[in-house]
Amino acid sequence: MSGGVPSAMPELSERLRQRVLSALSDGPGLAVLRGLRLSGLSDQACAELCRSVISVAGTPRPRESAAPMDDLLTAQAAQPPASKSGDGASSTGAEVAALAPHTDRAGPPGPPRLLALLCVRPAPVGGDSLLISGPSVHRRLLAEQPAVLPELFRDFHFGAEPALARTGPVFSRVGNRIAVQYNRFQIERGHQAAGNPLTSAQRGALDAFDEALHNEALILRLPLRRGDLLMLDNHTLLHGRTAYSDPHRHRCLTRAWAD
Repeated sequence: MSGGVPSAMPELSERLRQRVLSALSDGPGLAVLRGLRLSGLSDQACAELCRSVISVAGTPRPRESAAPMDDLLTAQAAQPPASKSGDGASSTGAEVAALAPHTDRAGPPGPPRLLALLCVRPAPVGGDSLLISGPSVHRRLLAEQPAVLPELFRDFHFGAEPALARTGPVFSRVGNRIAVQYNRFQIERGHQAAGNPLTSAQRGALDAFDEALHNEALILRLPLRRGDLLMLDNHTLLHGRTAYSDPHRHRCLTRAWAD
């Protein structure tokens, strides 16, 4: 869904607010607002705007709830030579590798229910958002590799940092729905930090999950333009990003979480 927002700090109409809520809870698990007016706003003001918009669907998490400046996603953070981001993407500054599909962890009390990404400045080339439905991955595995599913409903270690590390399953059942939490890079880090190497069964199940994530039939590719805000259900959708080129480190997105 899409809609225009007429002011820098928008008050969504009740009709549009209900459409957003319905799309997140009963629809595809995502909503896109097009054309927020960002003229004259600093990057940090855009981050506050992102938090303002996500508040129509949930209670925003405190700013910087995982690490300093985690509400600003910019190419300025890239440190040449090639470095690793928190989700496993490598970067040389000008050329930034694709970001594998994942769900966000955030800080305590755990993975947020909602994620919002506001495009302040897109990359000159590339950087499209990639969205994949966790329940669709589950259905694909159920049809093609059902033997791996029991392992994915068991606990894994996620992450190594004391404030972010946790354990939990990749798939879980919430009522009659399938929920997902996944980040292969952080699972590998978590098991290494815990001194608990992945078993062959665990690794095989994660490999099968990754294989499903590369199925083009399951991927929604979404270019975000300046002023576009993507809001999604972080318990249902995985998000990633295509590689991009940004010689002047111009790209900037803001991020907000809510429950």
